[in-house]
Amino acid sequence: MKESPQYSLCILTTVSSSIKAFYQGQIEALNEAGFKTTVVCSDDEKLKELLPKQTKYHPVSFSRIVSPLQDINAIYKLFRLFKTEKFNIVQYSTPKASLLSSIAAFLAGVPCRIYILWGLYYTGQTSVKRFILKSFEKIICLLSTHIVPIAHEMISLAESEGLAKASKCEVMLNGSACGVDLQRFDPKKWPKARDEIRDKYHIPERAVVIGVVARLTGDKGINELVSAFVEIAEEISYVHLLIVGGQEEKDKLHPQTEKTIKTHPRIHAVGWQQDTIPYYMAMDIFCLPTYREGFGEVNLESQALGLPVVSTNVIGPRESIKDSETGFLVEPKSSKAIVEPLKRLILDPDMRRNIGQRGRRRVEQMFDRKDVIQAVVEHRSKLLARVGRRP
Repeated sequence: MKESPQYSLCILTTVSSSIKAFYQGQIEALNEAGFKTTVVCSDDEKLKELLPKQTKYHPVSFSRIVSPLQDINAIYKLFRLFKTEKFNIVQYSTPKASLLSSIAAFLAGVPCRIYILWGLYYTGQTSVKRFILKSFEKIICLLSTHIVPIAHEMISLAESEGLAKASKCEVMLNGSACGVDLQRFDPKKWPKARDEIRDKYHIPERAVVIGVVARLTGDKGINELVSAFVEIAEEISYVHLLIVGGQEEKDKLHPQTEKTIKTHPRIHAVGWQQDTIPYYMAMDIFCLPTYREGFGEVNLESQALGLPVVSTNVIGPRESIKDSETGFLVEPKSSKAIVEPLKRLILDPDMRRNIGQRGRRRVEQMFDRKDVIQAVVEHRSKLLARVGRRP
């Protein structure tokens, strides 16, 4: 590591869980490359323990709803922080943190302002809410000097939606928010997990388990997945559904879906889990029928663990799996579309195994976290070189 780094970089997200999920290894690599790093997000004492000792942490509360007084106060706090620390680079992701940070960084004159575009939430909204959220995205893109989408298709979408020119955007390697830690997501390192999870939830050894790891919201396609499962379960007695993820207040599931999840004897909803790998290991098929997605990191994680994937033919998932080779892409918002590929995989164990093996190889070749982190470090250094400040 370089002594006395001269170049500073600030990473901002709305909540601390985004730092924990998507920045493992990246902050350490930036420190090693000669950057002084600072993290800004919601207050979380546990996050302090996880960050490298040399990384500063400034908790700032970002309201997830429009709250003028609270938002103005947050912008002021960020402006003062940016002016005091004189960051060379400020990078932000997640909607509220990006909006407030882009405004504060612009006002503070930060030379490199990077929007890490994980997805466009407004595309799943309608009428006035869609207009307002799209307006926020336009502000973020306008005030940012660089935009880093996590999917290649998102560049053309941003341009066609009038958010930013393609020349302002650059994807790191093959996309994704952070790639996959292939050493940790190695099925050989989790030999007991499958049996332990199945025993815990009374899932028979011979059962074929369809699984999902996602927020339990409508736009993740959970309503369609549960509906498709019920149809399949009436025909195939040994199929089970394992749902990993927490309920959210916004975009809640249909009441009938919630009732089915609670009452169906072969649906196992285990809530949010800190470590999802043992739950992936208990699955035979992974299914994410999302309406919209930044990329689909869970699709990559499940493939790294050798699972075939059924997901939707939308921006993000289209790049996270290769249709008919590492999984199947289906029409979004349709439970009927999910049924056929799931049944094929349930009834054909050789297909499951072969597709899962191809998925693992593809993740190894294209989405190794070490490669993604190296690309990020090189990108940030390149940006500093353009303004004459390379570490």
